[in-house]
Amino acid sequence: MQKQRLALFIFLFLTCVQNTVLAADIAREKRIADNIKDSIMVGEVVDLKADGKDFIALITNNEPTKPRGSIIILHGMNSNPNAPQIIHPLRSQLAETGWVTASIQLPLAAADASIGDNLTLIKESYPRIRATLNHMHQNFKNRPCVLIAHSLGAIMTTGFLAEQKKLACDALILIGLPKLPSDLPETDGNASLKKIGIPTLDIYGSQDLDNVKNMAPSRKLILKKTNKLNRQVEIAGADHNFSGLDETLVRAIHSWLIYTFELPKN
Repeated sequence: MQKQRLALFIFLFLTCVQNTVLAADIAREKRIADNIKDSIMVGEVVDLKADGKDFIALITNNEPTKPRGSIIILHGMNSNPNAPQIIHPLRSQLAETGWVTASIQLPLAAADASIGDNLTLIKESYPRIRATLNHMHQNFKNRPCVLIAHSLGAIMTTGFLAEQKKLACDALILIGLPKLPSDLPETDGNASLKKIGIPTLDIYGSQDLDNVKNMAPSRKLILKKTNKLNRQVEIAGADHNFSGLDETLVRAIHSWLIYTFELPKN
């Protein structure tokens, strides 16, 4: 009996530890949300809920006469939905071209958490992506619908799409999709890409992280097999955050969207 109680105690302890690791740092997310609400200049903050947890989305809608559709933007590790690099330029400038954009807060680990701890949050992001898709579908013209994701957000997005039984969105844009060391199957972006049939644009920089650049050839091979509209673009001089090249990044994305959906250029 004593051994059974000890075994039960160990099981419960390990379960608690695992759940602690998997849970996002909600207090940190709230601090970021409060700061954004106090300082946002473009768009509006909308409170959404997924799996009983609140998170924010920044909706930018310039109310065009004929909306192109909706774009959901997902940030990278330790970032936020209004980050000055990549995220803010995308959500604001793509809205200027006629899209309704939604940049969301993905689950965050503690500021000092390891990469491994961040990776355990991948599946926790899926309900938030789904909740945002539902919100955009219910409130805006949601076709075509595009997901744009950077770094860890790109891993989260490919993992989410690979699990979907029905079409969740119409196109995917990956920025700096890394290959990070982990045994978790959902961290394998290449394996997820093989299951994604929607048009996909894979963007990375010539000065990007090695774990992004080294996997570019294998990503390209996968993309060639899954959809004729798929493209891979290397942006010269760009690092992982596309420092100083935000406009170049936006132009590359805008051009591909026009080509993919045969949209007017203006």
